[in-house]
This record gives sequence, structure tokens and C-alpha cells, in this order.
Amino acid sequence: MKNIIKIGSLMLIIFVLFYVFSCTTDNSTEPEDKTITFNSYQVGGCNGSPLAKIAINDSCFSYSFNDTLKVDFCVTANCCPDSQRFATDYDIKSDTIFVTVADTAARLCHCVCNYTIHLDIVGLSENQYVFHCNYYDEIVYNENVNK
Repeated sequence: MKNIIKIGSLMLIIFVLFYVFSCTTDNSTEPEDKTITFNSYQVGGCNGSPLAKIAINDSCFSYSFNDTLKVDFCVTANCCPDSQRFATDYDIKSDTIFVTVADTAARLCHCVCNYTIHLDIVGLSENQYVFHCNYYDEIVYNENVNK
């Protein structure tokens, strides 16, 4: 009977030691939890920037990519109103950044303008991405961006 108690006590101690050492809170082997932040805004009103598109099919895409991916690109929309009229959303899957732009303003004029959208994306872990932009269900940019 004493041997059964000793064996039971020894098994309990081993179980407790195993539990304590296997449930450590040291996460040094796990990857860093990186949070991606996305900020976008319309640059000015109707485009007068050097990035201005001459025709709808012209590209007006530029970027810089260090710690932050900064992208400027153009979209064509009605002239009125000409401020803060675009909503942007994004999704990142593997090495592709999907950006969707939506024009939220009413069409109040009989003219069109080119507008520059600026994006800042912080917390990207890869050195190379494909930037994919969709506007009115049409792909308007499909560009490689590299650090």
C-alpha cells in the first residue's frame, strides 16, 4: 500500500513539473505580432499634380517603399464635388495588396477630373508585393512594388 502511495505521489510530482515547464509564457520562438495600418486620402481637388493623367488609359502611379509603403495613383471621376469623395478599402493576401476605391459623391457636373489618391501602409513584412487596385469593378492598377 505504501508503494502505491509513493508511486502515486511521484507521478503527481512529475505531472505538476511537466505542466509548469511546458506552459511557460516565453514566446521567444513565435513570430512577432505585426499590425498593419492603412491610411488613405484624396490629395487636393481636381488633379493639377505632375502625376496627372492625360487620358484615362495613362498610368499615374508612383510609390516609395521603406518602412512604409507610400503609393500615389489617379482615378477619374466627376468634377463635383471635388474634395474627399473617395472611400478606400484593402486586403492583403500573401504577396498581393488588393485596394478597392469607391466614389461616394453624386455626379453634379458635366465634366470629369483626375484625382490623386495617397495611401500609407505600415507593418508589411515582405520586401515585394503586387499592388492591385480596383475602381468601378475594373482593374486600374496591377503594379509590382519593391523595397
